[in-house]
Amino acid sequence: MFAQKYAVIDAQNTLTEACRDSRNIDYRLVNKAWNDIQECMVNEKSKDYYDTWVTAAKIKNILTYKLYEDGRDGTLDTLKYFGGLSDILSYYSKVEKCITTPNEKGKLPVKPDEYKEIHKDALQQAVSMRGQILTGACAMVTGHPEGTMKLLDHYFQTFDDPLFKELNLNETDSLKESAYLYYGMAMKNQAVTWEDTVKYLNWYEKVLDSKSYGTYTCVELMNTYKEHGDMEKWEKYCRYAAEHYNDVQFPKLLVQEKVRQDKLDEALNLCDEMGKLYPQEIYFVETKALMVFNDKKYKEAIDIFKKLIEIDPTYARAWTSLGTCYYQIAMENKDNIPECKKWLNEAIPCYKKSEECEPDNPVLWGNYLYRCYHALSDKANEQKYAKYKDS
Repeated sequence: MFAQKYAVIDAQNTLTEACRDSRNIDYRLVNKAWNDIQECMVNEKSKDYYDTWVTAAKIKNILTYKLYEDGRDGTLDTLKYFGGLSDILSYYSKVEKCITTPNEKGKLPVKPDEYKEIHKDALQQAVSMRGQILTGACAMVTGHPEGTMKLLDHYFQTFDDPLFKELNLNETDSLKESAYLYYGMAMKNQAVTWEDTVKYLNWYEKVLDSKSYGTYTCVELMNTYKEHGDMEKWEKYCRYAAEHYNDVQFPKLLVQEKVRQDKLDEALNLCDEMGKLYPQEIYFVETKALMVFNDKKYKEAIDIFKKLIEIDPTYARAWTSLGTCYYQIAMENKDNIPECKKWLNEAIPCYKKSEECEPDNPVLWGNYLYRCYHALSDKANEQKYAKYKDS
């Protein structure tokens, strides 16, 4: 044991000599120190000695930094570089294990004060390495998905690593969501079968509640299941997004899909449901009104268009639609002259309101007003709007 501790000290002394001039490091000696400490890392007498791993981390840090410096011209081997950082992180975990494992006599290898000092330094260095390997995962996720997953596997291991226990990472790590997302992206880049796809989708599901990534992952889930023909799952995640992200595009997609499938009753129910979630959004009220209108339930549509106008009294199209409900009822009663005139006189103010809201858009009101006045035999106003009769 004494001989092995001496071997570690020898590697430390070699490293000290190599770094005597920090501006001109002797990498020949650094590599010698690395070769020496690697032997100590596997030797039964020294692999449980905490100084072995402290020294290994220091040497690996210098070599990894040199790799980075040499690759700044664009030739950096990212797999090797971030793999080196991951190794350093594992060495500091080994330090913690060594100083907290009792020997054969049940005694800890270091005194409490010494433990605090060693632990503090190891934790500080490990936190830095941990952050850097997550950065590496982000950088490599497209080009090196397998390497990304290895980095992230190590990142996830730190959540239960005794070295980080006091940080309570499961509760405090604000970047955990990013790690989940990168893992899912890495798996996606390697997916071949549907079974592979389901595996990466499970990682996306972990990020659904994320304020930063929730919308992105939900869209990924929706698109993937739609491409697979699973519209039930598509609807599940579209509904989830509609209820959680305050993004009106998702509930609109839900309604549009029901209309596309000709499930009009379900579409009407969705308009009511989503209208409650998005009370200031006119789309759901208007869509329901138009569906009811197209079903020739004009009187029912009138009440819905009035609600639309309550939301936005300046919405010209709503006034036009309301007027057209009255006009259609008038045409249904064209053989009953008094009744027909009554409904036409209800329609005209609506079209006039549309004209007031959008005077430069006669398509919304011109032809309708012409037809109303023509039906009422109001020659003066009929002539006034005759120029719009083909609009």
